[in-house]
Amino acid sequence: MNQFMRLAVAVLTAVVLLTACEPKTYPPGPAGTVTDRPRVYYKSGGWRYWLTVEGTKFRVTRDDWRDCVRGSSYPACTNRTDR
Repeated sequence: MNQFMRLAVAVLTAVVLLTACEPKTYPPGPAGTVTDRPRVYYKSGGWRYWLTVEGTKFRVTRDDWRDCVRGSSYPACTNRTDR
């Protein structure tokens, strides 16, 4: 029984670590010039980051938000390799 509990705890720990470390991605926004980059803090969810391009506001990761300043060209300002 003790060995079973150790195995169960090890499997549960592995599952939690693998799901917690998954990077977040959001659908890409329209190409164009970044005109605004708001961010909001929610007590229940932490920071959320957006970019506004050509009047369209869309959610981005913190890294993309940091890389894209006002006046930069989106998506060229991001460091993503899938674009």
